[in-house]
Amino acid sequence: MSGLYPVARAFALVAATCVMLGVRCAPAGEAGSSADPAVEFVRDRHGGLCPSPDGGGAPCGLTVVVRDDGTWSAVGTPPPAPPSGTVRPGAASELAAIVDDGWEALTARAFTGVCPTAYDGSELAYTVRRIPRGAAAPLADADIRDVRSCTYDLGHPAAQGVLRSLDELWQALALPN
Repeated sequence: MSGLYPVARAFALVAATCVMLGVRCAPAGEAGSSADPAVEFVRDRHGGLCPSPDGGGAPCGLTVVVRDDGTWSAVGTPPPAPPSGTVRPGAASELAAIVDDGWEALTARAFTGVCPTAYDGSELAYTVRRIPRGAAAPLADADIRDVRSCTYDLGHPAAQGVLRSLDELWQALALPN
């Protein structure tokens, strides 16, 4: 019995040390997966033809990324002017909240038919990315919500109400269309 006591005592000491080191190594507010993610809101419109320098036409498209730090950037054809700017911090989370609140309405009905990009039309997509931050971020996957007009019936009245709310905030933020 006396031979087990030193082993048990050593095990308890190692366990206590591991617990103490684990607590001391975690920065305040970044324990586990509870850290606030960085939010990006992406509005993407693509399809159709736009004028090109060679006169033959180029695929139209505009992708705007709004970040919670208050910055936004845009790329597309034709090139947006300006290609970047600022909005109030938290704007991406505001846009994401509209998608979250209207998720059921946006995804209630599947799109049927032929995507308009097949006939020189445009597809519209909204993507909400929640990118983990903090010590555990490299080990975590981003939470992504994707709403595409060629996947869901965004012409449905319930979805149209959500899209109106998104468009109103988009216009209030003076983001490129």
